[in-house]
Amino acid sequence: MFQEAELRESSEELHNPGCGWYHVYTFRAQPPADGRPVEEEVWLDESCLTERLALALIDIGDFRIRPLSQEALLHIGRIMDFFHRHGKQLLLRFVYDTEGRGMEREPLTLAMVKRHMEQTGGVIRPYMEDILVMQGIFVGNWGEMHGSRFLDDASMCELVETLYRITEGRCFLAVRTPAQWRRITDALISDSRVEGRSGPDGRVEESPGTGSHGEGKPGSGSVEERLGLFNDGIFGSPTDMGTYGAASRAEAGETGSWCREEELEWQERYMDSVPNGGEILSCRPLKSYRQAAEELEEMHVSYLNSIYHPEQLDYWRSEKVEEPGCWQGLSGYDYIGRHLGYRFFVQNIAMKKNELQITIKNCGFGNLCQEAECFLVTEREQGGFSLRQMETDARNWKSGRETMLTAVLSREEDTSAGRLYLLLKRKTDGRILRFANQGTDEKVPLGEFLKG
Repeated sequence: MFQEAELRESSEELHNPGCGWYHVYTFRAQPPADGRPVEEEVWLDESCLTERLALALIDIGDFRIRPLSQEALLHIGRIMDFFHRHGKQLLLRFVYDTEGRGMEREPLTLAMVKRHMEQTGGVIRPYMEDILVMQGIFVGNWGEMHGSRFLDDASMCELVETLYRITEGRCFLAVRTPAQWRRITDALISDSRVEGRSGPDGRVEESPGTGSHGEGKPGSGSVEERLGLFNDGIFGSPTDMGTYGAASRAEAGETGSWCREEELEWQERYMDSVPNGGEILSCRPLKSYRQAAEELEEMHVSYLNSIYHPEQLDYWRSEKVEEPGCWQGLSGYDYIGRHLGYRFFVQNIAMKKNELQITIKNCGFGNLCQEAECFLVTEREQGGFSLRQMETDARNWKSGRETMLTAVLSREEDTSAGRLYLLLKRKTDGRILRFANQGTDEKVPLGEFLKG
């Protein structure tokens, strides 16, 4: 006889990798001129030691007209190693400008930008497992892809493809606006149709249907599949400070900037397999956490800056969740933070003859973007345990939806006294991905077989 476990949702902060709040850390690639050592201890603010993510913004503007020096490359390596030793997964952005003067600070030629990409690639490749997203393509004010001479379609495509090559397709890339994403992917797909552009494994990539912003979706191994967005103007204006446009899709065209409503609908559909995040700005009136949550869920937001903008974040801290359930009484800030990215909850267990049915709901705003392995764990009453890998891809446990897993139990499993659990591990490093079930540590209790 099988007795199902009691399943209750938890509001606990899970600290799962690949999502959550982050701080920004700004560095100059050029080491101090007087040779004094860099005080690494001040790089991590005490208030963010529990955060799993960090945005490392590395300013290479001192090298506008020349390649990066060996000293600068060594310094970038020290920065990467510091975050590696502290177990941080990085949002990494190389920039020429940190003052809103991109045109003055960036190189005059695309070739120099590409040279800098090639040089930094040699430094960051040993740390690819630590990099979640490479934000931007080095150019523009604050590296945000506006205020640059290199934002025509051909230049953007060339820089994105260079980044994809130097990172070996092993991390996600991100551009600033949906229109830029569509322009780049439209051009890349058109090129692949004409030239038979090959992927990193040397195979020719096929074009997906009617294009990545139409009915088709990017194929496996393509640049398009690894390309997401970063938005540093969320809620700052009706267009998120120029992230969106004012015209309709019909008026602006497929690669133009659409109005907010249509851009959110587009993100809900096409940003569900890549990390998406950025910074919150204040608006008038300030947005309640509930209003914000609805839009952040449409955007599939995985990560947000934990200190910017303080006025809006403090407003969420002052709000309390009133709806009944596990979230009641928590602040709006905590509600937002604990829904960033994926949040899996084992919602129901059923045994039908010898088939175990497990219903999982993704309660987060976003989705798991990195491969994971799911195991059914059997702990026998007489001692010992066994692991069975489930045939499922947790990246398909989509935000706001329920997914049913099934496992046909063997005769031995069906008749032996013992407990069943569910375990989820990230494939790259074996990190445990916790479920949002009360009383759950590394694995979720599903139930037990009773003698009888």
